[in-house]
Formats: sequence, structure tokens, C-alpha cells
Amino acid sequence: MRQVLTAALTLTAALAVSASLPAAGPKATAAPAGTTPAEWMTHRILVSLSDLPRGYTCNDLWYRFKDVMFAIGAQQLQILTYNCADKNPQSHGSPKVELKFQFPTALTGDNVRYADFQGTTTSVRLAAGHPASLTADDCALVQQMAAGIFAPLGVKTTESKFPCAAPAGEAGDYAITVLALLPPAAAPHS
Repeated sequence: MRQVLTAALTLTAALAVSASLPAAGPKATAAPAGTTPAEWMTHRILVSLSDLPRGYTCNDLWYRFKDVMFAIGAQQLQILTYNCADKNPQSHGSPKVELKFQFPTALTGDNVRYADFQGTTTSVRLAAGHPASLTADDCALVQQMAAGIFAPLGVKTTESKFPCAAPAGEAGDYAITVLALLPPAAAPHS
């Protein structure tokens, strides 16, 4: 009985000592170099496209917007298209695309404690073939997408070339490069 009582007292003393020590949780580690604390913020944007020189089906618009949004780091994307045709699209149309999504937002100061992840600021170039759904004749569409999406989100543009009025063939040389804050899974690997 004495051995059981001694073991119980020893266990109680050990528990009392460990309770008085600071909690041993995971060590706070510094953010990796080149990363920024960020959180996911919900956004809803309505992009009104006007007088597009070529016709787009609703599916054409859906895939192009999806690819561009994912390229710049959006998640949980919902896309609704309006005033577009399912078949036989007409040029000079003015469809609308409604986007609801989560987008990385950089945190600073005391707000870093609310970070969902450490993001990496990355150059993302949009041009014919990048992402794959964009074609050489999407110059006016991409230009209007950029104006309707990047400015409201505060996405910084580092290159913008839209020769949309140029003769056929030269308009395909459009490009826009932006700085996007990407979560770890979306950031390119070196």
C-alpha cells in the first residue's frame, strides 16, 4: 500500500510541477524569408464587358475567367455569366461575369496573428496561351478583365501591353504581368 501511495504522491507532484510550467506547444517559428503573412478574404465582383470584337459563349467566358482567377491565387471560385449565348455568339456583345471568391490579402502589424498562411509574391503573366484557355484573339477580353478584376483587388500591374486595335496577328502580342500573393501550394517551385 505504501508503494502505491508513494507512486500516487510522486505522480501528483509531477503533475503540479508541470502545470506551473508554461505550456509546451509548438515553437513559434519565424516566417520563411520572402513570404508575407496573409489571410483569405471573400470578394464579389461583377465584370461588365462591353463591345467585345469577337463573340464568346457562356462557357468560353467561364473557362477564361476561371483560369485567370486561379492563376492569380483565387480559391473557392463561383462564376456566373450573363447576357452571353450558349451557342452562336455574336461579336460586339456586352456580357457580364459575376465572380465570388476567396483571395489572399497581405497582413501587417498586429494583424499578422490572423494569418491563414505565408504567401509568396509572384509575377504572373497573362498572354495568349498563358493560361492555356487564352487565345491570340482575346486581347480586348483580357484588357477588360484586367480593368474589372485587378484594380478592385489592388493587384499591382508590372507590365501591360494591349495592342487590341492592331491588325490581325499583332493583337495576339498582348500581355499583362501582375504581382500576385500566392499561397504555398500555388506558388511556383524553383
